[in-house]
Amino acid sequence: MKVSQKLEYACRAMIQLEKSCVGDQVSRVDDLAEKEEISPTFLVQILNDLRRAGLVQSRRGKMGGYCLAKTPENITLDMIVRAIEGGVLEIDSDRKGESGERVADLWVEIAQHLETKMASITLQEMLDQGGLLEYYI
Repeated sequence: MKVSQKLEYACRAMIQLEKSCVGDQVSRVDDLAEKEEISPTFLVQILNDLRRAGLVQSRRGKMGGYCLAKTPENITLDMIVRAIEGGVLEIDSDRKGESGERVADLWVEIAQHLETKMASITLQEMLDQGGLLEYYI
């Protein structure tokens, strides 16, 4: 399994939004991009995905930018994954042959464990632990 760069950047952007948006303040794309060393163009695409999923809000205009749409305790890692990737683990198993059914069932079981673990990790915990690297699945 490989975590996409887009997903990694989304997690970093969410952590940065939590750190930089206080009260009704918003963060500008250029500031977020600079702090996390992400291309501003790519970051806008990511933020739009997160906005469509209801995880961030945007404000237009000269004083515009992005902020979290929910409290960090109410945003989980699986929400971010679904916003960016659409699903946790896509399983396209061939259930043919003597072992096909069992192997497919194992992948489904692994996906369920992964989803459960990611649903238990909040953005607040990610921030408190200094990011995602503290979590072992």
